[in-house]
Amino acid sequence: AAEAGTMRRGKASKGGSFWSTTAPLLLAGLLTLYIFYRLPAAEHHGSAAVDIRGGVSPELALSSAGGSAALAELLHAQNQTIWDLRLRLEESQRLYEHKLQQSASDTDHYKDLYASVKSGSLAEVSNDVVHSLKVKLEQAQSELASSHAAMSDMSQAHAAAQAQAQAVVSTSGVVSPPQSSKSSYGMARSSLDQECEDKFGLGLSDLWRDTKEEWCRSPPHAEMPSDIQCYPYVQAHKRGGGRRGAPGGDMFCEGHNIFIDFDKVKGGHSGSKPALGQQYLDFQHAIRQMKGFSFSATVPPASEYKVEDSPTYLLARDEDCENLFHFSADLINMFNVAKMILRLDFSRLQVVLFDKHINGPFHELIQVAFSPNRPLKRAADYRGKVLFKHVVWHLESPAGIVFPKVGGDRGLMRCRQSSLWHEFRAHVLGAFDLWNIAPPAIPTILISFRRRSGAKNVGRVIANENDLIGVIKEGHMVKHQEVDLGTMGFRQQLETIRRSNIYVGAHGAGLMHVMFLAEEAVLIEIHPHYRLDRHFRLASRMAGKIYMPMRTTQRVTCQGTSDSIPVDPAEFRRALDGAVRIARSFDDGASECGLTCDSKILALDKGNDPLYSETNTQRSQPLDTRFPC
Repeated sequence: AAEAGTMRRGKASKGGSFWSTTAPLLLAGLLTLYIFYRLPAAEHHGSAAVDIRGGVSPELALSSAGGSAALAELLHAQNQTIWDLRLRLEESQRLYEHKLQQSASDTDHYKDLYASVKSGSLAEVSNDVVHSLKVKLEQAQSELASSHAAMSDMSQAHAAAQAQAQAVVSTSGVVSPPQSSKSSYGMARSSLDQECEDKFGLGLSDLWRDTKEEWCRSPPHAEMPSDIQCYPYVQAHKRGGGRRGAPGGDMFCEGHNIFIDFDKVKGGHSGSKPALGQQYLDFQHAIRQMKGFSFSATVPPASEYKVEDSPTYLLARDEDCENLFHFSADLINMFNVAKMILRLDFSRLQVVLFDKHINGPFHELIQVAFSPNRPLKRAADYRGKVLFKHVVWHLESPAGIVFPKVGGDRGLMRCRQSSLWHEFRAHVLGAFDLWNIAPPAIPTILISFRRRSGAKNVGRVIANENDLIGVIKEGHMVKHQEVDLGTMGFRQQLETIRRSNIYVGAHGAGLMHVMFLAEEAVLIEIHPHYRLDRHFRLASRMAGKIYMPMRTTQRVTCQGTSDSIPVDPAEFRRALDGAVRIARSFDDGASECGLTCDSKILALDKGNDPLYSETNTQRSQPLDTRFPC
């Protein structure tokens, strides 16, 4: 989706003598050949001498073997430094190899001329021209040497950082897994576990990264090195047909030194939701899922374009992006592509909303978590031709891993605790400073009600809210809060969810918040009689939460296109009792009882002591636990 220049120079102007045009080039080739064959071998093959394929993930899974939390944090920071060095090495090697490629190309181009010069068949060239070319070639040689030296320095720093990290390990007792270039955790897995990791975990990131194909690369004599790589991957478990599985696989692309002419980008966002199929910008150089490019070979004059130095992610949001479930597909894809596959630094990333959607309720989420230091942009914020130093075209949401329907009818729900989902939720919660939050001390129930408003006639409204609230209030030593998430900003939603460990709601997009609950948590999903979807069962499993479904048997009543769900209070009480019984055992909880609980059992748990008055719970003497025989 770009004027991805093969970056060739324009043709030389006509006219001019042989000695003013051809001869300097011939001599340049001769001297290049001489330098190439006379440079020390270490300089010619420097890129091969520096191993940058190793390194460690910044998200090492650490376990303590007598070491302190402070030492573990130090080791984590050290490994982050090592990873940053690796990224710098990769960039240096890419540029350095381009220079070597250019030198090698010059050599091949002038091999036949070398023989001619040796035989004396070429006329002499003026000493001034020779001297000028020698100076230029010496400068080029110096740049190559500097590049190689910089790579060597960074390689040494890389090795020193690894040695320092290892010293911390050996002296502190903090144990880290073997270092690997792979993203996925190095833990023992069954064949099913490995299959799930490759479908939904960081194993998917590794497999996708390995599919890189080079679609375009500038020739060695280009004004600037330019390339496009695409990553097509077939998720074999996805059912084909429609939007669920592209025949050639799902794909995203990245490019370096790419021109986009924004005068050719048509369409913009309005105040309303675009129709399905009309959510993407009209851009004549590409089609959906990046299946085709149109190339231009001319670099415009510097006065005719602007430069975007920051790595840029063109986020083309899919349908229903105002819906957290659907938008999570785009968000997890963006996280997987940008961080886990391409290893981009979100603190440097510029996100462009490359679609016709309105900002929507999750604008703050994108800004804070994915483009924290640069305001989100639209295509309309650019004019004319823009040179992007590094640009990424989005992996669109039909490629997402949040839709259980694309996985077939059986087998999908065996998978659990996705490492990719874990890293995603940790990233989002960390961005909002909500990652290191202490879990609730007692069962803390959040019940979400959808309520109709003048702006939106929402569906799946609970018909008897008061009955459910009455059941919750029967509980002993529990907290509860009732909310309508649709009336809250995203940060407020996240803070409320994070401090809850039992989440109750009717089937709907808001249940996707299950991934942001306390580390140990239960989701109770109320299914109306007509819905058989498993969206939030999958989300609960992927996020490592406990899932407790209940289904109503009474038919809903309708108000226009909106339905009201009647919920049996007795059935709800049974489901909630089970959830509370589980939640009482979270963390250090020691009360073995359900929603209603004998005060003597509650008194056994000293952690409850500060909470009697707050929860309006009667205090008594603890149960006698002495052995009677």
